[in-house]
Amino acid sequence: MIEGPVAFHKFAASWVLAAMASVPLDKAAPQAETVLVIGGIEVPVITAALGLLGVLCARFLALPKERSLGTPRFLVVSLLMVVAVQLWILEARPGWLFAFVLSIGLGFSGYSLIELLGGQVKETVTAGFEAARGAFGKLFKTSKDGDADNG
Repeated sequence: MIEGPVAFHKFAASWVLAAMASVPLDKAAPQAETVLVIGGIEVPVITAALGLLGVLCARFLALPKERSLGTPRFLVVSLLMVVAVQLWILEARPGWLFAFVLSIGLGFSGYSLIELLGGQVKETVTAGFEAARGAFGKLFKTSKDGDADNG
């Protein structure tokens, strides 16, 4: 059970290794070659279907905190995870099992992942604004009487 937020570096360490393991193999099963060309993009039909199925089935196992968001937000998070999985499948061309397992993981922990990334973005933006404020403060130092000391 997830009791609290996980630090980004801990989360990334495990997911980066999993993503690196998804390198496509040269030899694939003949069924893996079943593709549908949409707008010039080859979509691996079975892998894409397994990715969709994994995310949608795992959404029923979502954490109670996530289910308390309400139906519209729950559906938006589900849609984001489906899009992320499908784009990953188009780009990485993983095997069936790996695509299915990873899509289950994203479907189950989708909101947690979004929260984690959102927190990291917030910290980065805050640090950037604080650095800019400090730089402007040094650039336009004020004297004790409140007048700018520009020279």
